[in-house]
Amino acid sequence: MQIKDDVIHWLLEDDNPPIRYLTLTKLLNHTETASEVRHTRARFMEYNVTQRILRHSREFWESDDRAYWKYTGKYWQLIFLGQFMADGKDPRIAEGTHDILKKRKWVMKSGGQCLTASLLTALRCLGYGGHPVVTEETEALAKRIVTDRGIKCSAMVCSLLPHCYMAVPKILLLFAEIPAHKRSANITLAIALLVKILLENEIYVYVPSTRKEWRKILDKAPKRADLPEGETVKNWMIKQKAAFLDSHDAGARIAKPGWVNFGFPLHYNSDILEAMYAMALLETPMTPQLKRPLEIIRDKMTPDGRWLMENSLNGKMWVDVEEKGKPSKWITYFALFVQNHFKMEQS
Repeated sequence: MQIKDDVIHWLLEDDNPPIRYLTLTKLLNHTETASEVRHTRARFMEYNVTQRILRHSREFWESDDRAYWKYTGKYWQLIFLGQFMADGKDPRIAEGTHDILKKRKWVMKSGGQCLTASLLTALRCLGYGGHPVVTEETEALAKRIVTDRGIKCSAMVCSLLPHCYMAVPKILLLFAEIPAHKRSANITLAIALLVKILLENEIYVYVPSTRKEWRKILDKAPKRADLPEGETVKNWMIKQKAAFLDSHDAGARIAKPGWVNFGFPLHYNSDILEAMYAMALLETPMTPQLKRPLEIIRDKMTPDGRWLMENSLNGKMWVDVEEKGKPSKWITYFALFVQNHFKMEQS
């Protein structure tokens, strides 16, 4: 697609070095050795959002009891700093990162693949891709997905879906950080499996149509004290889910409304743009199932060739990222990269 010159100039402005770098390398195909690219990389830590997050570094690195807190705990800050392409060797980042690598409290036996994947992606973006913990846990995650034939999570007891769906793009983003020639057999299999899952659901059409009926049953869940001795609320839900699925047709899948509103950064959930960006990074070929998602992305482009920040964590993070409802350099870059990859013609 033809990108308007003024949009390129806007993305190349100095206020957002990460976006300037991505525009140079991903949209304009400049090499890593180009002087302009090297100069821009050297300025990543000047990004205002990164600087403002690090003003709170002592508060979040020392918050072990609040490590998981959305969206101010230390795990979330590591994820955000990775997404903003910060320098992982900066002393304000390195000390906390080494502690996270050492303790591995973020690796869970049941569920939690969304957080694990996002942290592993961040660690790779921060320059720790060769660390043994990162390589070991990435491989373990891939093996787990292949064995389970999807993302198995204890939280899915409340869902009619057999596996977690919203974490699929997060895990694909992790695997996209690994060059194709360095991907293990398990990682390659996991990528194929997760891409297939996305395609089967046209990216965002994955919600069971019977979810409202199922929700009515969940709303009647008893309290632990009201159950027979030895029974748990979780076991009650498992039995109810099995009975519901036995008595109801699987039903059609319907679209997930929230996935058509684009935002960055995101939390556990995802959206069409993030999923399509992950698949573009993995060089997924165009298929008929991607036509509608690409049309949605295209139709959200403003007359001046930009995309808006529709979904935002502003007011929840330590700092705000751009402005909700306004043109977003992050969203615009993602949309342009996706459309360039899938060669979506503009009407």
